[in-house]
Amino acid sequence: MNKRRHSMKLQFSLVMMGAGILAVLIYMGANMVSQKTLDSYFTSKPFVAKAQKKSADQFQEYVRKNHINSWDKAALDSWIERQNMVYITVYRDDSVIYDSIMSDGEYYKNQPYFDIQFEDGPAKVYLDGFFGYQFYLTAMTISLIVAVLVFLAVCIGFMEKKITYITFLEREVKVLKGGSLEKEISIRGSDELTSLAHGLNDMRVSLKENMEMKEKLRSANKSLVTGLSHDLRTPLTTLMIYLELLSNGKVPEAEKQMQYLKKCTEKAKQMKVLSDQLFESVLVAEEKEEELEEPQMVQYIMEDVISDLIMFLESQGFDTECRIEWEPVKIAVSIDYIIRIVNNISSNIIKYADLREPVIIEMKYSKNQVEVWFVNEISPSKNNGESTKMGIQNIKSMMVKMGGICEVINHDSSYVIKIKFPVK
Repeated sequence: MNKRRHSMKLQFSLVMMGAGILAVLIYMGANMVSQKTLDSYFTSKPFVAKAQKKSADQFQEYVRKNHINSWDKAALDSWIERQNMVYITVYRDDSVIYDSIMSDGEYYKNQPYFDIQFEDGPAKVYLDGFFGYQFYLTAMTISLIVAVLVFLAVCIGFMEKKITYITFLEREVKVLKGGSLEKEISIRGSDELTSLAHGLNDMRVSLKENMEMKEKLRSANKSLVTGLSHDLRTPLTTLMIYLELLSNGKVPEAEKQMQYLKKCTEKAKQMKVLSDQLFESVLVAEEKEEELEEPQMVQYIMEDVISDLIMFLESQGFDTECRIEWEPVKIAVSIDYIIRIVNNISSNIIKYADLREPVIIEMKYSKNQVEVWFVNEISPSKNNGESTKMGIQNIKSMMVKMGGICEVINHDSSYVIKIKFPVK
């Protein structure tokens, strides 16, 4: 089953979104835990009292050294600015003299106060602050850094996975480049890289098939040349002997000369048939995939071709027996191939069939296939043992290119060629 393809752009967007949500949750969780942990210490009464006492002592020292009056707002503001989140309110005779945050004075009246000796006399100072805020800031910063690192780790992990796959594909392509086409390209995921891997795999299969086909063609051509040279050698040698005898005047009788000339003609025709078959074989091998015509009724395609074949065979002295009933089924073929196939079949019949027995042409139908059978008895006087069978190979090649099959059955005394077409 084909997986639905998701683009890398969409995947990366989803990963970034997920990483962002995860980072926010981690930041909020870490910040919450650190806040609670710090609160348990920095908001405890012992710590707050100690911190307030320390700040009050520092404030008293500042007032004493700088001779600060209780109403000197500029000097008091200067001290507040140098502190870390500390706030004060100065009272004298129940009146607010100075307030660093303009707060409700009633709040400070319920808080511990410190007696501070100013230059103009004593006053009550209520002091509070966000003690330990630097630890809170540090904890928040660490939480933020952890969240950012998690975000980057997720995104980089996703990219690393893709880069690893690209590197893996590169290694496998190098294996293909080295000539090893057996190893299948690994398929992972469902994105553009997956499509690339599928494409590389298809290319590998195509290259492998092409190389196998090339090797088969090389082997077939070698066998063809070997067989053809053997088949040509016999009639050519005989032809040369007859011509040499005739040219040297060693056959004085006119009747004998005519007999030798007739044999020379037969051998020349035999060589022509072999050369025609060789040409047909080369032509079929080099042709690209044939573009088939639109599906037509089998009668429309085959009737004239079979009629011409019957007329030709009967002109050569053969009897024919036609067992054909036309049914309303369609096939898609190349008319050029059909004519060439029937010509090869007729040549095969002329060369090897027994004139004393009829040639049977029969049509058979099945659910998905139309078959045409050509049946003949083999002549005992005709030698077919040394044939290269190029004609049959050409028929098979053309049938395959039309999506069909050619099947040959060779019994002791009979020879059957079946050409099978898929029903459209």
